[in-house]
Amino acid sequence: MKAIILAGGLGTRLNKYAKDLPKGMLLFLGKSIIEKQVETFRKCGINNIVIVRKHLADKINVSGTRYCDEDPATEGNMVRGLFHARGEFDDDVIMTYGDVVFEEKVIRKVIESNAEVGVVVDTHWQDYWTSRLGSVTQDSESMVLDEDRIVSLGIPNPDVKNMYARYVGIIKFSKDVLPKIERLFDKEKEKYWDKDDKWYQSKNFKKAYMTDWLQHLINNNFDVRAIKIERGWLEFDTNEDYEQALEWNKTGTLEKFYSPDR
Repeated sequence: MKAIILAGGLGTRLNKYAKDLPKGMLLFLGKSIIEKQVETFRKCGINNIVIVRKHLADKINVSGTRYCDEDPATEGNMVRGLFHARGEFDDDVIMTYGDVVFEEKVIRKVIESNAEVGVVVDTHWQDYWTSRLGSVTQDSESMVLDEDRIVSLGIPNPDVKNMYARYVGIIKFSKDVLPKIERLFDKEKEKYWDKDDKWYQSKNFKKAYMTDWLQHLINNNFDVRAIKIERGWLEFDTNEDYEQALEWNKTGTLEKFYSPDR
């Protein structure tokens, strides 16, 4: 099993703290976000770790990891970053976004999952979201489940009844399913790569969101399952996210949502 960390984002909404730094290298509790991810993976026995770099790639240096660098001039999103690393699809893969931290228990649950595509979702996300953004309806998207099977996801501003859980940004792909997923990607790329047509919720296929790619897998009869967790993670998407997490740490509130020692 290996980990692929997607760390090529511009981080424009974190520019107060990461203007000249990839947001994954922002310090939190004494280490960068990516270093904390790598540390957690290693605690769980995953030492084969690949970081997909793009924006300010030379500033991402983490001992014992390997790099897969995208051309910073290319347009794209998480899906493009993942498939840029398709040469690494020779084992079970845990893919993570480069702007999240997570507890060891989260990764252990991912490792234990036997889903061909397993998507980490938080079923107790409401307190975190309200404390972070003021309301569960802010920056919201759908996640509809049938027990542990994901039916649909990624629709912005949904009715609350369609928010069964919160997408975290951690996905497990089994080795056996990856060749089928690659073939589907190549099929879509051939049809849509040079078109500026909307693709699901994405502006176009070249800039496809990962949630849209997961929905496309579901629509093409892939078995996409929810790996359910209860808290144990943080996302750093904005300046306010970072400031809030630092404040929670000062006031002793942080462990309600995330503990680096668990």
